[in-house]
Order: sequence, then C-alpha cells, then structure tokens
Amino acid sequence: MSTKRFSEQLREIIVDTKANGTEAISCDNLIAYLDEVIASPSDELTTTQFENYKAELQVWIEQNKNAHNSNIEMFKSVISSGQNALRSAFLLNGGAAIAVLAFLGKLSEEHQDKITVFSSSLIIFVMGVLAVTMSSGFTYLSQWLYSSTEQKKKTIGFVFNLVAITLGLSSYGLFIWAMVRAYDAFQLFA
Repeated sequence: MSTKRFSEQLREIIVDTKANGTEAISCDNLIAYLDEVIASPSDELTTTQFENYKAELQVWIEQNKNAHNSNIEMFKSVISSGQNALRSAFLLNGGAAIAVLAFLGKLSEEHQDKITVFSSSLIIFVMGVLAVTMSSGFTYLSQWLYSSTEQKKKTIGFVFNLVAITLGLSSYGLFIWAMVRAYDAFQLFA
C-alpha cells in the first residue's frame, strides 16, 4: 500500500471514529490497527515480482510472435501449393491440347476422315485450359477481396475461393475425360 493511500485510509478511520462520538483515540487501538496494516499483503509489487511479471510477459510476446510467424509460413505454403496445382493443371491440359493438335496435323496428311474423331477430346482439353485459367483469375480476385476490411467483401472472397478450387479440380476432371475420349479415338486405328 502506498503512503498516500495509507494516510487517506487512516484519516477516514479517524474521521469516522470522531463522527461516532469518540473524542480521543487509544494508543493501543491505533497501534493494533497499524500492526494489522503492516501485516497485510502489500498492493505494490516487489522488485522480484515485477521482474517475474516482465519475464512472463516477454514469454507471452515470444509465443505470439512464433504463432504469427507459423501462420504466415503456413499461408505461404498453401499459396505455393495452390500455384503449383494450377501450373500442373495448365501444363496437363495445355500440353495435351498441343499434342492432339500436332497429331491432327500429321493425321491430316494421311487420314483426313479421322480428324473429327479427335475433335471432341481437343475441345475438352481446351475447356480444361479455360477452367484452370479462370481458376487462376478467381484465385487473384479472392485474395484481393480477402485483403479488404469489410466483412461482405471477405465473404465474396471466400465464395470466389470456392469457385477457384472447383474450377481447378474440374480442369483435372476435364483432363481425365479428354484422355478417355482420345483413347477411344486411338482405338479406331487398332
């Protein structure tokens, strides 16, 4: 307890005692009260307690820094994985479309009547490229909206993120579908 607070409290007790009709205070009673105050726990922190509090606060700060850094690294990892998935889908569908086009170029020299058999798989590969390209665009838009402070924009960003994921996954599905169609077309040559 601070000296000022002690003085205020002692003054209040003396004023209350005087208001209750006591003209004089017994020394024994005053000493007993002061002994009680001295024996009571202190409101002020000791140097050891203060240093302990500072150390606990520093530990808490470091834990929060570590958690924040971990969250940032996890976010970077998720973004990197998503970018790699988009690149893979683009390369799969784009590369397959180019391969089918090259094959059709060679096929047009010898078997022009068979070109239409491969057109459906080419269209599906191109749709896969379009889906992954749109997924990339929706990814950008979702991140842009996530950075807003408005909750409505963050919600729209979440929806755009789901659209981007759906388009990315559908590009893989389109690749598989086009591969099956191309396989069936190749079976005509067997």
